[in-house]
Amino acid sequence: MSRKLLTTLLTVTLAAALAACGSVEDDDPAASSSDGAKNAGADAAFPVTVKHKFGSTKITAAPERVVVIGNGGTDDIDALYALGVTPVAISKDALSSDGVYPWLKDKIDTKKTKLLDTLTAVDYEAVAALQPDLILATSDFTLDKDYKKLAAVAPTIGYETAWGQQTWQEHVKVVGQAVGKPDEAEKVIKDTEASIAAVKAEHPGLAGKTYSLSIGNTPAKIYTIASEDDFAAKLMSELGLKLTPSVTNIKTVSGSPTGELSFEQLDKLDADLVIIAFTTPDLKKAFEASALVKNMSAVKKGNYLVTDVATVSQLRSPSALGIPWALDNLEPGFTKLD
Repeated sequence: MSRKLLTTLLTVTLAAALAACGSVEDDDPAASSSDGAKNAGADAAFPVTVKHKFGSTKITAAPERVVVIGNGGTDDIDALYALGVTPVAISKDALSSDGVYPWLKDKIDTKKTKLLDTLTAVDYEAVAALQPDLILATSDFTLDKDYKKLAAVAPTIGYETAWGQQTWQEHVKVVGQAVGKPDEAEKVIKDTEASIAAVKAEHPGLAGKTYSLSIGNTPAKIYTIASEDDFAAKLMSELGLKLTPSVTNIKTVSGSPTGELSFEQLDKLDADLVIIAFTTPDLKKAFEASALVKNMSAVKKGNYLVTDVATVSQLRSPSALGIPWALDNLEPGFTKLD
């Protein structure tokens, strides 16, 4: 299971006659660049240059038409809205029926922001038609394939070193720099960190307690966080929680922080708090029918919390505005440990 439960690789084809605007300077001489920034009256924050894996992107004026590409997380999207910037288009939420991320339902106005379906392919011609002057793609997990084509449309910012390695704080700082609001970005970070600290203060009983965090999306198999290196585990550790030791030495998926358990190993999930999400009611029913689950101490004590896939996904790929939402969804479980 990937951090966002996405296993489909984007297949890309370059659309002809892509409109180019803005200015890009790339370390790769083969990368596209152009000089046509729209905003002649850039304030003191510009020009700025953002370095990333694919080169250095120069932004000469305050962006007015920002597009966000990527189904690997909402860091760029959250940061924009937290900074008071409304993007002209974003990749839609593949997990929700309306395409809107649940923690952003009061912020995303689909009359102002177009929802792009980028799960299986990026429509470069459609992106170009939006006339963006900045493309944020730090959460695009196939940016190796997409970058040059996106950069031909507008200045494009990618992840720093590898997909999924930047913290949510680093994402906010990059977006803040790109839109000329570095000071406001620092405030966004402090506000989100304060919300985490508030949950910890409200639930002192979490200190030193163990948990497991899992998802059931395949028959007869459970995927669970198996390493403290996972972003979800790091977030939970800020609350004083630690992974139950029984999951830290299980088989992992392709070297990721995610462990894989068969139904014969479900007892390894037992902890002070067991948190799990299911993709279908039938998978939940099959899990709860297991004698190993019924005999878990957490289940017997009532310290068993079923949440939704969006919450687990947000915990694993945390973003500035999504973190408080996800932690609020875990509140019933936290309360059980007080």
